[in-house]
Amino acid sequence: MTHGSEERREPAGQAVLDLNSAMTDIYGEALAAAKHRLLASTPLVLALFTGAGGRMMLYRPGHPTVEAPTVPITYQSLKAVSHSCLAVFELATLCCGAPSVNATTALPGLGAANQRALDLLPESGLDDDEIQPTRHLLGLNSQLLNRLSSSCPVTADVLSDFARACAPHLVKLIDRAAALQVSHWMGVLDHWQAMLGATWERTFAAVNTMYVTRQKNILFTILAQFMGETSIGERLLLFETPQFTTTPDNLLDLLAKTLADRELGRAFFGHGRVMDVEILGDAATAAIRAEAGRRRMAPVLPTCAPYDSKQWPWCTDPASGTAPSTLRTLVGLDP
Repeated sequence: MTHGSEERREPAGQAVLDLNSAMTDIYGEALAAAKHRLLASTPLVLALFTGAGGRMMLYRPGHPTVEAPTVPITYQSLKAVSHSCLAVFELATLCCGAPSVNATTALPGLGAANQRALDLLPESGLDDDEIQPTRHLLGLNSQLLNRLSSSCPVTADVLSDFARACAPHLVKLIDRAAALQVSHWMGVLDHWQAMLGATWERTFAAVNTMYVTRQKNILFTILAQFMGETSIGERLLLFETPQFTTTPDNLLDLLAKTLADRELGRAFFGHGRVMDVEILGDAATAAIRAEAGRRRMAPVLPTCAPYDSKQWPWCTDPASGTAPSTLRTLVGLDP
């Protein structure tokens, strides 16, 4: 009899689960409609991570998409030199002990590339302030690569000395590269802000990031200077993507989905930002606190920030907004 009851319940349970499959198509169609409405009504700036210092695009209703010029090529040169030191360090680490075939094979090519860069440095287009630290770094690379090629022992102390010797010169190149990148993008946004005039105040912007660049994100921070603190989390959004780079279409989809979900949040719970975060988060926090208590564990939980918090990159301050901070408060279940 129990077996029969289980057989009768299984199709019913599957029918409930099938609701999820049915709504997937609806969500897809709704997202396409939301994206169409967004592009037809709202100015948008997309700021995408690239190895060339970023990519910015401006979407204006009724106008062709505008893609900004790239950061000056010097930025990439300085970045390449900085990364070369890390590559030499990693290669030296791999060559210590029992080197792999790949590491041994890579050594001549990296050495030749480093020497060629050093030989052609006067023709690189770098200015004097950039050439000096670049020459130091390429020279340090050569010393370590020559040591590896001659089978001289590379100890942990040798590697440590190499890294420490590189550090001051790396910081100088980082400072210069950052100045080029920031000056370039702030110039672009000066132009776009003037072009849009009053509509700048209703422009949305989306930036993509990975965990490692979420804090101190350069493109997001630059946009915050032009859009203001009150735009953070409202019109200026930072999306984590599974890779450093993404496509404009994927970033547009993320933005459109977020704004469409805000309409649902307002309709169901009275505030659009409730669906910017894990919708089960409040309930899960309460459940974690209860389960931790039963286990005599001290719960490790973040503070609860209001839904309209303008903090970044993390919303954790309970005093950072005026809206409620939980769904239960929003719908009147808690005072």
